[in-house]
Amino acid sequence: MGRALEALLVLACVFEVQSTVLVTGAAGRTGSLLYHALKKDGRLGQVRALVKNVTKARERLQCNACDASEGIYIGDVTDPKSLPPAFDGTDALAIAVGVYGTEPKEVVKEVEWLGVKNQLQALLKIGAKGKRVALISTMGTTKPPADNSSDVMFYKLNAEAFIESSGVPYSIIKPCGLNEEAAGNRLLMVGHDDSESWFSQGFYMIPRADVAAVAAASLAEPVSDALRFDLCAKGPGSGPPMPAKQLLEAALMPWQRRPALEKVFA
Repeated sequence: MGRALEALLVLACVFEVQSTVLVTGAAGRTGSLLYHALKKDGRLGQVRALVKNVTKARERLQCNACDASEGIYIGDVTDPKSLPPAFDGTDALAIAVGVYGTEPKEVVKEVEWLGVKNQLQALLKIGAKGKRVALISTMGTTKPPADNSSDVMFYKLNAEAFIESSGVPYSIIKPCGLNEEAAGNRLLMVGHDDSESWFSQGFYMIPRADVAAVAAASLAEPVSDALRFDLCAKGPGSGPPMPAKQLLEAALMPWQRRPALEKVFA
């Protein structure tokens, strides 16, 4: 039994090393932080990046050739034909693609909703077994869009629903406002459905780097196959945040928690 167990552990380690995670939107402000967080973590094996802009990729990802030889792929989530080279052989997908919110509604729809559908279809073309997805979305999706809105939150919500119905294990992280501060200096908070009183208490911002760290942890040490939660932070100096896995466990719905966890977070 000892040798058999040892052999299984070796196989598990080999599988882990050979797995591949792809970050889309990896040259963006949050996506680049997520890319570096996953590379630093290392538990998911090879980290790939899908980018549209090689110049930004060189600046933010510190690549040299910035091509497939370094795991950097050029593609556009609104063009399904451009996705297979990056997605072939990918086991985990971290979606950090997003618009600014000032674009025409049709562009917002193409990126935020149809672009996510294109990514899922590329990832799951041979099935959902062994796959996992993390999506960085946004808070504020519980209210109907205003008449003068670009509908960005509406289409983000549609993307969330598509992921939830796809059959793939997922985590959907819905942060409040994003800033450029370093990670680790604020206490992080989790909730659901825009129901927390954070904004009325003056808490409405979170560092992108903290969001990236949480998203990376949701792939590297998942606590559920179905996790969706709001994420925000208290003021500067309130940290450090609790360990990422503990934060993810706190984000579980009460009926998702094991009895021991229910006592901790009651």
